[in-house]
Amino acid sequence: MPIDTLLLTDLADEQASLDRLLASLPATEWVRCTPAPGWTIADQVGHLAVSERAAALALAGRSDEVFGGQAREPTLHKGEPAALLDAWRTARAATLVAFAPLGDRDRVIWGAGPMSARSFAEARLMETWAHGLDCHAALEIAPVDTARLRWIAGLGLRALPYAFSLTKDPPPGDVRNIALDLQAPDGTPWRYGPSATADVIRGAAGEWCRVVTRRCRAADTSLQAGTPLAALALEVARAYLAD
Repeated sequence: MPIDTLLLTDLADEQASLDRLLASLPATEWVRCTPAPGWTIADQVGHLAVSERAAALALAGRSDEVFGGQAREPTLHKGEPAALLDAWRTARAATLVAFAPLGDRDRVIWGAGPMSARSFAEARLMETWAHGLDCHAALEIAPVDTARLRWIAGLGLRALPYAFSLTKDPPPGDVRNIALDLQAPDGTPWRYGPSATADVIRGAAGEWCRVVTRRCRAADTSLQAGTPLAALALEVARAYLAD
């Protein structure tokens, strides 16, 4: 099955949304500090450019150059916002082109192991959105949540086995039983996971997505967990590789 064209459209739209925010910024604003310690807006965009270049290599079957230390990280100058933005635009365009001929289940080697092309595209959207949140916070502009969060929400649920693998103790139950009952930004109900389970996390999709991207703590949200297993999932959840 070909990769979902709606997913690729949403990925491009998420990138374009952040691009519109950045394109209007004077150069003096790019040195603003973001919630990530030591990172300015320029650092955030530089990271996105580098990670998109790495993603393009992975999609081309050259992941060993990314994780084997063979790829030379490009030089991106913090003092040149226009160059940073152009580098990110070029990198993300190449990634979208590389995604287009792939099937949903084609394997992409990334970090600890292979991912499906679909999950990898969702991860690119997730990373764009998460670093976009940091840029919005630096500028004290409230971001607008959209239906594009549905990809991040599902990715966060599927990543729970990996998140639990980073903990020392085994989970108090089968992680595969965990489900999400979320409310989309427009109020639409979103359900992920098995239907017949008590291990349910309920609440706003935007809050769940912020938890799995480590942009806020579950304790600071209105998310509710139906069982101890679901509660622990809220504590360990992450939709990206460990630092």
